[in-house]
Amino acid sequence: MASSSDHPRDPTSVAVEGVVASRPTVVIQPELLRAARRGDYEGLKVLLHRENGAVAATREQIVVEVRDSVPSTRVVAVADQPLPVPSSSSTLLAGVTFQGDSALHVVAATGDGPGFVKCAGLIYQEDKHLLHGLNKNGDTPLHCAARAGHREVLSSLIALAEQEGGDERAKDVLTRLNGRRETVLHDAVRLADEKLVCELMSACPSLARFPGDGTSALYLAISLGHDRIVDLLHSEDPELSYSGPAGQNALHAASLHGREMTKKILEWSNKEGNNAIIGHADESESTALHFAASAEGRELEEASSFFTRFLFRRPMHNSTSIRLLLDADQCSACRPDKRGQYPIHIAASMGKLGVVALILDKCPECAGLRDARGRTFLHVAIDMRWEKIVDYATKNDTFASILNMQDNSGDTALHLAVQVGVLRIFRNLLRNRHVSLNLANHKGQTPADLSRSTIPAGLYYKTNARMWILWSLVKANALNGNDRRDHFQEKHILKLDESKESKKMTEAAQMTGIGSVLVATMAFAAAFTIPGGYIASEQKNGGTPTLAGSYAFDAFMYAVAVAFICSMLATFSLMYSGMATVDWKIRNNYFNDSLGWMWNSTRSLLAAFALGVYLVLAPVASTTAVGVCILTSGTLLFRNREVGRILICTYTLHKRLGIFIWVRLATRILPIILQSYFVYIVIFVSPDHCSRVLTYMFIYPIYLKRILFNPKNTIMPSALFVVVD
Repeated sequence: MASSSDHPRDPTSVAVEGVVASRPTVVIQPELLRAARRGDYEGLKVLLHRENGAVAATREQIVVEVRDSVPSTRVVAVADQPLPVPSSSSTLLAGVTFQGDSALHVVAATGDGPGFVKCAGLIYQEDKHLLHGLNKNGDTPLHCAARAGHREVLSSLIALAEQEGGDERAKDVLTRLNGRRETVLHDAVRLADEKLVCELMSACPSLARFPGDGTSALYLAISLGHDRIVDLLHSEDPELSYSGPAGQNALHAASLHGREMTKKILEWSNKEGNNAIIGHADESESTALHFAASAEGRELEEASSFFTRFLFRRPMHNSTSIRLLLDADQCSACRPDKRGQYPIHIAASMGKLGVVALILDKCPECAGLRDARGRTFLHVAIDMRWEKIVDYATKNDTFASILNMQDNSGDTALHLAVQVGVLRIFRNLLRNRHVSLNLANHKGQTPADLSRSTIPAGLYYKTNARMWILWSLVKANALNGNDRRDHFQEKHILKLDESKESKKMTEAAQMTGIGSVLVATMAFAAAFTIPGGYIASEQKNGGTPTLAGSYAFDAFMYAVAVAFICSMLATFSLMYSGMATVDWKIRNNYFNDSLGWMWNSTRSLLAAFALGVYLVLAPVASTTAVGVCILTSGTLLFRNREVGRILICTYTLHKRLGIFIWVRLATRILPIILQSYFVYIVIFVSPDHCSRVLTYMFIYPIYLKRILFNPKNTIMPSALFVVVD
């Protein structure tokens, strides 16, 4: 195969960072480019005049040399043959840069002032067509001057155009569109140069009307937030163009920039009888109301901290632009875009509760509007995980009719909430008694079926949100679909991949083992580096702890002992769970047990820390000692989320099923609470009962787990104490 080096490179192209730029036919001469960029009028004048005077001498010299060496029959041929060198200043000015900029483009874009103005005039006198010449971006020298803010050069170019053909010629140059379909005025608007805008509008009063079907100068000024430029453009020409890109108009842009700009555009359009822009839709069939509903994205809503969200929260009255648009045309709330989405769907997808509430207040009929996928605004809010909108819809009885609406796939809002897996959204729907728990989608799946199909197989966090969703549906007596359960499991229940799960188990055991060994090391060190030190050996009971015998010291020692024992048990369990030679189910049991030991060991170690600090500080700084204990007790909330979740889910079921749900679930709730805080009972109870308590601590969790997670087991937790005793 031939290599790339076997092919000659095209001499008319140059590769720059992977982009091939075509070489111009005539490259601008370095002397000319340097003089133009420096605004060197004298140097440019000498260069152009020298080129004009060099042509005749060059031809005469060639003819004389030919007559001395060749027959006279060839003299005429040589004299008539075109020469490769420039023959005049026009030919010299024909050179351009690789961007297609002529010498006049270079002068206009590089500088401003008398020197550059004189250079522009000199180049124009030598070659007038350069004033209308375009570079590769379609820019004229006037575009370049306006983009750079060179007011004097731009004025001189406009004056040259007027000298050439009067106002019409100047208008033709000023209204010429470049490759982006923009006039000189657009570049002045980008700079927010009010004086330059005024000069351009004075030279061509109708300049703001161009282009008629693209990004107008007014649209651009609104988009950039240049309010003074917007007012200036309208004052200079009230009949200016309102058009924007992709079929939009100025109202689309104004709706994204707040109430004042929206109000201004609406007032101008009403005065000029241009009411069509209110209901005008762009190429995606989106109206200004669609744009306003999408304003202010979710970036600030998802700020990383509460304080950031509080500081940057925007007030609810920002939705007044929506109010203005609805007051001007309420029918726009019922106009869909190409995807069938109405403004209320857009507001719901962006999490704009104020906008949703305002649209429903003005147009209550919008509540049941469906998009092309058959979804209501409630479906959209759930899909985008906006809890506040779901909470608003489920608390208002006005929207009871949409709670069970099914989309094109047959999914209700509850189906989507189960798929999304956000517990708060699910609870908002579950607590509303109008929400049906047993509707099946087009696949025959009820919310309970969907919930079961979302539970992962193998190693996962057993108390995640999806588990609580399934638990809540089961306790609420939600029904399954009509499929045979064996067929349902084959089609929808995830299968266990033991090889993949084995690798996951090994990695998890390694990571967790680091924590268990660390806790064991700290507990071992704390057992022999006790607070208060030891009694001197020459005294009575020498070598024993100084603070021994006090309640706080006894509790400290029990906390250290429990932390060490539990962490060691966790380490041993993790060793077995990390062995690939052990059966996966046994490894899984060991790993789950290790997590329980780890939680107990860390709780005990925290208690030991608080007690140790209390022992040292209480005699001299009791307030500080109590404060440290209180701060440390705040860590009790860690890992107790499942306790909070079961209480919250039970409260949600209470809203739907009544108060008796607490009685039904008491046997479920109390053991979990007891298990979570059992280690503190061991630490702080009377030492006389420690032997029994330790027995409970080590044996009780094993039986408790079997009771809680085995639905066929009918042993009650109360019976466990009898067995242990």
